[in-house]
Amino acid sequence: MIRLSDREFSYIVQFVKDNYGIALEKKRVLIECRLKKELEKCGADSFGTYFQMVEADKSKKMADEMIHRLTTHYTYFLRESLHFDFIRDKILPEVEKNGPGDSYYIWCAGCATGEESYTLAMVLEDYKDMGGHLPPYQIVATDVSAAVLEQAKTGVYPMKEMKAFPVSWQKKYCTVLDDGTFQMVKRLREKIQFRKQNLMESFRQFRKYDLVLCRNVMIYFDSEVRQAVVKNLEDSLKKGGYLLVGHSELLSRGNTSLMCVGPAVYKKE
Repeated sequence: MIRLSDREFSYIVQFVKDNYGIALEKKRVLIECRLKKELEKCGADSFGTYFQMVEADKSKKMADEMIHRLTTHYTYFLRESLHFDFIRDKILPEVEKNGPGDSYYIWCAGCATGEESYTLAMVLEDYKDMGGHLPPYQIVATDVSAAVLEQAKTGVYPMKEMKAFPVSWQKKYCTVLDDGTFQMVKRLREKIQFRKQNLMESFRQFRKYDLVLCRNVMIYFDSEVRQAVVKNLEDSLKKGGYLLVGHSELLSRGNTSLMCVGPAVYKKE
């Protein structure tokens, strides 16, 4: 087995941190194991050679595949379900009270394979089906991995994941396919735009968002990177907008305009 030298390890750790913000200082074995197939695929005889090939690839496809291998895409439907209760019971009635207004824009940052985004869409559709009045809404879901985004766009998942849904959701929002999987219905898929985006990059959003979810993403960043990402997220919010983070990702307010209003829920003052 090709081993990762100390120099190569230091290089990849710094490269990933500088470009993607992810801390890999304690992940040497993970790097070796997850990149082994990439070395074989491109015929590299060492990690050093492989890293040179990644840097030389102007299409960035090799870098995309590398970061896909090195990042964790674990997620599931209704994860940290108290957040969805908060959206249904607190945020959506507030939106309804404020009147029809313009469209309601939501950003799911670090969406992985899309379960969070589709859960959110089901919560909003259910609210409307129960008689709630909401403005037209659009969910933008982003991730650094092109591979997981392609999977998310299909809206196809293993049948066992549907068991987490209430029976009413299974009937309204899921289509059972012949191969033992199910697909989210078209009206949900049309509500979500999946886009590739690196949270480490300085960016200007085309619009401000009313609600931003960035949950269980910042646990992979060190404190310096986390502060930069939070600033980007804060800047993307409208005044009065909400930011939801993972329950283990309590934010230090510092010089922000974010006020904690619930468990891992922040509102822009």
